[in-house]
Amino acid sequence: MATPTRVAGRRAAAEPRLTRRLSGTSRTRTVVVVICLLTVATLFGAVARQAWASTTSAAEVVRLEANGAEMLHPMTSLLTELVTAQSAAVRGAEVDQTSLRSVLAELQEPDALYGEDLQTTQRLADLTEQIEAAFGANETGRAAYQRYSSIVDLAVDLIGVIGDTSHLIHDPNLDSYYLMDAAIARLPHAMVYAGRAADLVALAGGTGVLTGEDAVRAAVARFNVSYDAEQVSLGLTTSVDFTARSELGSNIVARLDTFRAAADAFAPPTMLQELATTVEAGAMADNASRVFAAAQSLAHLLLEELEALLAVRAEGLAQQQRLTATATVAAAIVGAVMFGLLVLPGRRRGAGRDEEPGTGGRGFSAVGREVAAGQAEPAARGRPGRFAAAIMGSESSPENGAAPSGFPDPGSRSGGHAR
Repeated sequence: MATPTRVAGRRAAAEPRLTRRLSGTSRTRTVVVVICLLTVATLFGAVARQAWASTTSAAEVVRLEANGAEMLHPMTSLLTELVTAQSAAVRGAEVDQTSLRSVLAELQEPDALYGEDLQTTQRLADLTEQIEAAFGANETGRAAYQRYSSIVDLAVDLIGVIGDTSHLIHDPNLDSYYLMDAAIARLPHAMVYAGRAADLVALAGGTGVLTGEDAVRAAVARFNVSYDAEQVSLGLTTSVDFTARSELGSNIVARLDTFRAAADAFAPPTMLQELATTVEAGAMADNASRVFAAAQSLAHLLLEELEALLAVRAEGLAQQQRLTATATVAAAIVGAVMFGLLVLPGRRRGAGRDEEPGTGGRGFSAVGREVAAGQAEPAARGRPGRFAAAIMGSESSPENGAAPSGFPDPGSRSGGHAR
């Protein structure tokens, strides 16, 4: 049977191994937790970064689109003034130069703000130069028709450039795309062709009968207006069907109906059958004027609706950016808390594992050594009193011959205990 000293010695020897095993397990668990936290943080950071970059890119596109829509308002007004000036010059009437220059002045502010991004500065300068040259030439009749037609084409091209550089013509959303298509493509073309048809009637003189190339140009103008009106109607119907902005349909219906009525009067559905017949030039010129007025009014309204849609989209993207930022901050806080709860306590346990409560800071190994040396009280089953008395006796009276193991020497027993 093992003596208490040997039991205590084995316990003292086993305790460092157990301590090392527990310490190794704790370190492994800590490393695994740290790796998991770092992996999750890396993945979440990559997703958050991608979401932020995507939202930022989309917000930049919307900003450019809004800038383009803002600049298209005065450009539409400029086109209106140019078509009106062309008609006045063809008829020999006075061209309203003040009004034209006023619109050109209105374009200077948006051009200063957005001209670099929209690539309009040089083109606008060239257009202004051409307009001033037309003022200086002061031509009338067919010469004025030719000169102003080229200037009008430059203005239409500039509108197209704004739509391209602002990404409006690349907009993937059906509601804003068809608003853009009508406002910067279909309706400007309808205005130009309606004005030219009326000018061709003026060039026909007192007869009012279009012949030769003028008759062909008038037929092309009527066909283009009819086609553009049909495309405007179909596109805006699609826009209303797919938009989340319920006000869109009610806002545009009245002016759209007015434009369709004017276009149908100028180029009726039976127009193809009438191309070979004589068309009353005066009536066609009046109908062309109504198309021109209705088209410019509808174009400005559609640009306003487009700006409203872009403002809603910009606000949605801003909310997404705020949500991404909030989620990133929250994830960082949660990660820090998890790190504090899972990793730091493990380190504290590892640092304090050698300390046993109640030992005054002495570790398990220290206690084992004391037990092995006979300085600590052994815990032996069945005979605690004898072991305690033996130890106490050895500590209080060394003369009684206690053995180093803590037991009294058999030769020193008193007579009362001898057999």
